[in-house]
Amino acid sequence: MKCQLCEQQASVTYTKLVGDKSQKIHLCAECADEKGITNLDNFDLSDVLMSDIEKADADENEAVDQNECTECGFTLQDLRKIGRLGCSSCYQLFGSEVKSMIGTMHHGETHEGKVPKGMLLVIEAKSKIENLQSQLDKAIKAEEYEKAGELKNQLAAFQESLASDSK
Repeated sequence: MKCQLCEQQASVTYTKLVGDKSQKIHLCAECADEKGITNLDNFDLSDVLMSDIEKADADENEAVDQNECTECGFTLQDLRKIGRLGCSSCYQLFGSEVKSMIGTMHHGETHEGKVPKGMLLVIEAKSKIENLQSQLDKAIKAEEYEKAGELKNQLAAFQESLASDSK
């Protein structure tokens, strides 16, 4: 997640509950120190949030007035309330809002995924074997037989080490 003030990696999340609503702000360590969040004696969240809240309220009021799906009547306020869209046309109308929501809910807008540790080793080994085999084929085509011999020995040694590791 990025700092809401300077776009660096956020390391501090401050949440303020006001009635039944919560307000969150994500900051990097430098901005948190600068705003006094790490020193709770001097901290004033209103300095940090007021401009964002006023801007968000103005944007929301303007957006709610202007953005209503012509297909289903779904509004931006409905999206924020229930967290899903009404129909396929809503994706085009509320696309920028959905994108910003995803960016704040998750660690970015792209899925990087995870691979189980054992599977990662298998994938890396397979990739290395394919790479060595490709280099070997190219060396043979180029009639570089000494290089091909070295690559063949490397490939055989690597495959042998994999076989002994699996026992």
